[in-house]
Amino acid sequence: MQFPVETALQASVLTASGPGAVAVIRLEGHLPPQENPFRPFVRPDDVTPQTAQINRILYGRWHGEDLVIVRTAAHCWEIQCHGGSVAVQRILQDLQATGARVLPGTGNSQSISRAQDLSPERQADELIRRALQLCRTREAAERILQQADGRQVRLLQQRAAGNTDAVEQSQRWLSFTNSLLRGFRVLLTGEPNAGKSSLLNALCGRQRAIVSDVPGTTRDLLDAETTMGGWIIRFVDSAGVRDDATSDIEIEGIRRSLTATGAVDLICCIAELKPIPDLLLQTLAMARCPVLLVQNKADLLTSDTDFTALQRPVHPFVDRVQVSAATGAGLEELKSCMLRLLVPSVPAENVALPLLETV
Repeated sequence: MQFPVETALQASVLTASGPGAVAVIRLEGHLPPQENPFRPFVRPDDVTPQTAQINRILYGRWHGEDLVIVRTAAHCWEIQCHGGSVAVQRILQDLQATGARVLPGTGNSQSISRAQDLSPERQADELIRRALQLCRTREAAERILQQADGRQVRLLQQRAAGNTDAVEQSQRWLSFTNSLLRGFRVLLTGEPNAGKSSLLNALCGRQRAIVSDVPGTTRDLLDAETTMGGWIIRFVDSAGVRDDATSDIEIEGIRRSLTATGAVDLICCIAELKPIPDLLLQTLAMARCPVLLVQNKADLLTSDTDFTALQRPVHPFVDRVQVSAATGAGLEELKSCMLRLLVPSVPAENVALPLLETV
């Protein structure tokens, strides 16, 4: 990417906020004639970032700390340093002291929505860049990259002009965009020993939870993350719920399980052949998200199996799937059903997503 010489010097953090192994700071624009923004950068030879060939890697030290600078274009450099917030802020302060403007982003607490001095083109560029930093699947990144065709610029211009119809059209997909960037939370609940932990391991394809025939093995909430159809899914395994719990530890585990129903995007109620406890059914009936009934151990079901919960006048389930965590039967159908409930609709290819509200 080439920048005209009149472009003011701007610095922005490309990597996500929070501590990490490596952070990347991009510096772009025309270098001020009397100030050297790379003054703290020292290396043994006389090659400087200003004169280095494009894409040449320069090893050196910035205030005594090892880092790398790469000149990626005629007026663009990337500074790769330690990912700690102190190191990043020190470099940004040094750059700012020599005339560079630190753009709102992950390295700056200022919100993009308040950066009135940025043009719509620059705001859109920053929004897309920050959204890409949050993407954790290729499908999500591809959808965000589609936003770089000018639609975000047009949406920002329409917002500034007070075009509420365009903004409301974009706002319809706020939940979709949030989920695209951050993923979904799915709660696995049910009675003790119904196979919740076994199903968690089967869905994630690895041994994440301890599996035992002893009821009450899971006492606390256990998270495990995987991808399904290009979406990030965080499963929450919970303690089994029953009406006649007696020990304080089990009662606390049940309380946490029931509380978790209010902080997820989908609830999978795992059940066997026995009736679902009334305490759990009552809680699921008040859930604000879809509740899916998952009949586990399908290899043990017969055509005349009598499932009591579905014969009650009112039950909270929007759908039912039969699976076997032991054999893998029904797992693909379960995944498809979950995604259908989590993502009931998707925006058209030309829709401008509400990135301003999600990044």
